[in-house]
Amino acid sequence: MFDKLGQLKDLWALKNQITEIKKRLDNMVIKASSPSHIFEITISGSQEVKEVTVSELYKDFPREKIGEELTAVINKAIRDSQAMAAQAMGGAMGADLPKA
Repeated sequence: MFDKLGQLKDLWALKNQITEIKKRLDNMVIKASSPSHIFEITISGSQEVKEVTVSELYKDFPREKIGEELTAVINKAIRDSQAMAAQAMGGAMGADLPKA
């Protein structure tokens, strides 16, 4: 019985850690620019797009180049936010994670 209570306590602590990490990720912000600086995306650590800025320079680019620029900046923002999330989770839970 005490074993089950201990497990329940551990689960509650883990839930609290996850909630805290989510709050921190929601407050973290990453800005990524496209290769030619046509687009800038602001994204949270929890991968929610907060803002997209489009430069007037986009008018001088061919349509296919605009698609490439937009794809590049979205992928960069996602990769950067994933790295930030991994770092935040590793720092907060690293000592509690079981070793493989």
